[in-house]
Amino acid sequence: MSKQISRRSFLKGSVAGVAGLASAGILNACASGTDNSPATTAATTAAPETTAAQNPPAQETPAVTYDKEVDFLVVGYGLAGEAAALEANDIDPNAKICILEKMSEANAGGNSIASGQTLIVPAPDDLDTFRRYLVACSSPNPIKDEYMDFLVNEFAGQAGWIQATVAAVDYELGYVGGGPLSWGSLVTEFPDLDGASFKGCSGHVRKTGTTFEYGGVWRGFDLAVRARENIELCFNTAFKSLIQDETGAVTGAVAADESGSEIRIKAEKGVLLACGGFENNLEMQRDFHGMDMVYTGGTPGNTGDAIQVLMAAGAKMWHMNNQTQSGGFWLGIKVPDYEAVFMRNFSMAGTSWLEVAADSQRFYNESGAYHRQHMKYKEYGHYVDLPHDRALPVHMIFDEKTRTAGAIVTKWLSWPITTEGYVWSDDNSAEIEKGWIIKADTIEELAEKLGRDPETLKAAVDRFNQMAASHSDSDFDRNPETMTPLDTAPFYAVGITPALVATTGGAERNTKAQVLKWDGTPIPGLYEAGELGSYVSNLYQNGVFLAEAIATGRAAADTAFNGRSQVTAELLMQTEEYDIEGKPDGSYEQLIKGNHGEYTLKVDVAGGQITGMEITSGRDNMFMEEAQLDTFFSEVIDNQTVEVDAISGATLDSNNLIDALKSIFKK
Repeated sequence: MSKQISRRSFLKGSVAGVAGLASAGILNACASGTDNSPATTAATTAAPETTAAQNPPAQETPAVTYDKEVDFLVVGYGLAGEAAALEANDIDPNAKICILEKMSEANAGGNSIASGQTLIVPAPDDLDTFRRYLVACSSPNPIKDEYMDFLVNEFAGQAGWIQATVAAVDYELGYVGGGPLSWGSLVTEFPDLDGASFKGCSGHVRKTGTTFEYGGVWRGFDLAVRARENIELCFNTAFKSLIQDETGAVTGAVAADESGSEIRIKAEKGVLLACGGFENNLEMQRDFHGMDMVYTGGTPGNTGDAIQVLMAAGAKMWHMNNQTQSGGFWLGIKVPDYEAVFMRNFSMAGTSWLEVAADSQRFYNESGAYHRQHMKYKEYGHYVDLPHDRALPVHMIFDEKTRTAGAIVTKWLSWPITTEGYVWSDDNSAEIEKGWIIKADTIEELAEKLGRDPETLKAAVDRFNQMAASHSDSDFDRNPETMTPLDTAPFYAVGITPALVATTGGAERNTKAQVLKWDGTPIPGLYEAGELGSYVSNLYQNGVFLAEAIATGRAAADTAFNGRSQVTAELLMQTEEYDIEGKPDGSYEQLIKGNHGEYTLKVDVAGGQITGMEITSGRDNMFMEEAQLDTFFSEVIDNQTVEVDAISGATLDSNNLIDALKSIFKK
C-alpha cells in the first residue's frame, strides 16, 4: 500500500510509548516540506547546528508519546530498502513494515533507479578468486575478513532469491544485453589486480521478454513490494532523528510529513537506515572530500540526512572521504538552470575536441580508457581520480564537426530525476540557443567570451591541431584516432566540472547489517544498508553497489526478524549450443535493438569459418569506439567462437553483439 502520508493518517490507531533517553537528532536539511531550523520536542532534542565533521553528544529528553507503531521501520525507498522489506515479509508475512521516503512517489528510487543497472553475480565455484579481487579493490582501506566473506557469499547466493522475487511480478533476472545469465559476461574494470580473472555474470532485472530496462531492478522490486500485504509506503515523509531508550537501544524514529508536522514512530524490531549518501550536499562534499566545486549527478534526495544522526547515536563512521561514482567522479556539464549536472559523453571518438584547465592548457588524455574504470586512471602505478577538481575552471573546446556529430552529453546517464526530464538536443543547437554552450567564429573570440587569454588558448589549440595532423600526441599520448584538427568554424566551449553520483561514507556495519559503535559492539535496534556506509572504500567494480544493497538490506531484515527467507529459484544459465562449422556459406545480418538505438551486424561465413564482420547500419547508435570494435571482431574471428569476453568499457554493446552472434549460429 502506498500513500502520500499525512499526520492524520499516521494518527489513526496511534499508540503511546515511553522512552527514557532519546538520542540527539539533526533536522533534515533538505527534506521536502520541512523547515530547516532546529527544534525541540518530547520525542527528541535536535542537536545544535554543526558542520558535517562534528559529533554532537546525546542529550536526555522526557518520555516519548508515539503516533504510530510498526514492527520494522525502513528509511529510504531505494533498492536496499526494498530488499529489506521484501525479505522481512518473506520471513513474517504478518509483520507491519513501514518505508519512509522523503521524495515524491514519482521521484523515488534513489540511485538504484539511476544506476547502470548491473548486478554482479560471481560463479559459486570461483569465489576464492572473486574474493581476492574485492580485497585488491579495497586496498589500502582493507575490509574485515568476516565482512568480505559475507559479501562474497551473498553476492554468489542471492541470484535465486532475486529471480523468485521479481518473477512474481513478471520480471526476470538475466544478463545485461538480454538472455539468461551467462558466465563470462562480466568485465573486470581493473584487469591488473589480483583475482581479476574470476568467473562471473553481469546480471540485470527487466520486464520478462525484454533486453534492458532503465531502473529495471528497482522497478521490479517496487512492483513486488506493492504486491505484498503489510508493507506501507510513505512518500514525502522525511526522516529527522532516532529515538533511543535508556540503554541506547533504538526504539523508533521521528519523521516529518509534507507539511513539516513531526511524527513519532515506534519500531518494535528496529530501524533500518537505507537513505543513501551525501552527493547532493555540497557542504559535506567540501568537508569530507576537500573539493570546492563538485556538483551532483545523483538523485537529489541524497543529502546526507543520516550522517549526523548516526554520529549522534555514537556510531563508528567509515569511508567518509571516499568520493565515488563507482570509484571516482564523472565529468559533467553544469548549466545555470539545473542544480545537477548533465553527464559529458565520454565516448566521442573521431570528432574534434580538447579540454583546457584554468591556465588554458591541456592537462590530461581526454579520451583515455578512464571511463572503463569509472573515471579512474593510472598514475604512479595507482588508480586515481581524474584531475579536474585541481584544474578548474575547465572548458571543453570543439568545432562545428563535433557540434553536428551528436549530443555532447550521455543522455542515458543524465538522470531524468536530476535534470527534471530535460532532453539534450541531438545536435546541441538548443543548448547553444540557451547560452549553455558558447559559440564564436574564431578561437580568439571564443577565448574572450570565456574570459581567457586569446593568445594562450589559440596556442593550445594550434598545438593540438599539429599533433592531430601528425597522428601523434606527444604531450599526453592520446589515441590519434580520436584526434581531429579543430579547423571548422564556428567554434564552441562548454564548462566541464566533476560530478559525484554516489558516496559511500556512513557507519561501519557488521555482517548482520547492525551499526557498530567505536568499541565494535552493535547499537541495538539500528541497522544500515546500501550506499550509506557501503563497503566500497577505494576502487569500484561495476555491479557491486546494487548487489551490496540487496545483500545488506536482506541481512538487516534477517537480523531484525531472527530468520532467513527460504525462497529459492532455479537460475536459467546460458546452455544453448552453437554451430559455426555447419553454417552454410553466405552473409548473415542481425538487427540489434541496442540501448541507444538500432544497428545491424553482418557476418560473412565461408568454409565453416567466420571470415568477416561489420556494422552495416546504425553505427552511431553504439558507444563502442572503433578500436574496441576491431578488437571484438578479431577475438571472434581469430578464435572462431561466439563465446568471447565483453570488451572493457563497452559491456552493453559487447553483450548485444554476442547475442546477435548466438542468434545467427544457434543450432
